[in-house]
Amino acid sequence: MTTRESFAREAYEAAKQSAEQSRMPALVTVAQAALESNWGESQLSRQAHNYFGIKAHGRHERVQMKTQEFRGGKGIEVEAEFAGYPSMLECFRCRDSILQHGSVYAMARAKSGDELGFIEEMGRHWATDPHYAEKLKAMLEEVRGMLQ
Repeated sequence: MTTRESFAREAYEAAKQSAEQSRMPALVTVAQAALESNWGESQLSRQAHNYFGIKAHGRHERVQMKTQEFRGGKGIEVEAEFAGYPSMLECFRCRDSILQHGSVYAMARAKSGDELGFIEEMGRHWATDPHYAEKLKAMLEEVRGMLQ
């Protein structure tokens, strides 16, 4: 089993547990975690169990790191404060909670039974990358192939 496959399997277990309460599509969660964290290899995921680039908020531990954002269609590097988590599962639960309660994700929630529709709607607000939804859809197919 490759490192990517083992990451996908571990992430799928956490995503299924989180989805029991949130009803968010578990395979999309795995694909998003793989995309955002480079299959769990990013510094943020290794250091802070943050697999989605979730910015610091609330009482979470905080980690300062550089990140790439898109402004006016151009990629720029910025310093940002990110949330730190004790585990992958806690990070996945936080991500699902953001999607469950954020008003900008209402259309995504309405499409939680349609993975591609969910990605389209979530992608409009989750990341500044204008091609985020397309990248996430491609990753979804890669993850699906590994987990079948």
